[in-house]
Amino acid sequence: MPIERIEVYLDGGTEPVQVLTQPPFKVTYDTRSLSDGEHLLRVVTHYTNGAKEVKEVPFKVANTPGVLLQGLEEGKEVSGTLDVTLRVADPDVKPTRERFPGLGAAIATAVILGGVWLFFAATGVTNKTLEEVAKPPAAEAAAHGGDDGGAAAAVDEALKTKGEAVYSANCAGCHQATGKGLPGVFPALDGSKNVADKAYTINILLKGKGGMPAFAQLSDEELAGVATYIRNSWSNKFGGVTPDEFKAAR
Repeated sequence: MPIERIEVYLDGGTEPVQVLTQPPFKVTYDTRSLSDGEHLLRVVTHYTNGAKEVKEVPFKVANTPGVLLQGLEEGKEVSGTLDVTLRVADPDVKPTRERFPGLGAAIATAVILGGVWLFFAATGVTNKTLEEVAKPPAAEAAAHGGDDGGAAAAVDEALKTKGEAVYSANCAGCHQATGKGLPGVFPALDGSKNVADKAYTINILLKGKGGMPAFAQLSDEELAGVATYIRNSWSNKFGGVTPDEFKAAR
C-alpha cells in the first residue's frame, strides 16, 4: 500500500519531530539533547487509502560514559608519584595519563560526553509485511515447485500481465517495481520463500498480516493476477495461481 507520509513523535509529544514523505524513510536524531533514561518513539504511518498504522518503540539513552581508573586499586597503600590511566567508555576517546604527587593528592576524573546516533527505518519501526526467513535461491525453489511441492503450475501470461498492473497500483509503493522492497522497512518479494509458498501468498493477500493490509476487496481474477505476477517475475519462477484458488480460499 503506497505511503502518504510518516510522522515521528518523541515522548508523548503532540507535534512530530520529523515528517517523512518519500523513501528512504530514515530518521536521524541526536540523543545528546535528551536526558539519560527511558524514552519512547512513536511512529505513525499514513497510507494513501486513509489507513493509519501506529508503532511505539521504547528505548533508553545512556550518553554519559563510565570512567575506569587503571593503576590505582581501592584501599591500596601508595607513596611517591602516582601514575593513573583514565579510560573513558567512548571508543573515540584515547586514554590519557595523569600524574599526581604523593599521598593526600586529589584524584581528578574526566567525563566526556559521547554522541550516540539513533537510526530508525519506517520498516524498522513498522511491522514487516511479509515475514521472511531463510530465503532460498529462486531457481532452487522453482526446481522443487516452490514450497508447495511438485511441479510449478503453468503460468497464464495474460493473467500475469493483468497482475502487473494490479501490482503497480497497489504494491510497488512498498515492495518497489524491482521486487527488492526497502531493506529494514518492506521486505523483498524477489527470491522470497514466502512468495514461493502459494498457500501463504493467497492467505496474506486475502487477509493481510502485520503491516500488510488485506486486499480481499479485489476480484479473484485481480488477486490471481498479482499473485501470478509476483511469483513469476524478477528471479522468481514459482508457477501460476488461478482465480478459482482465491475463490475457494475466501
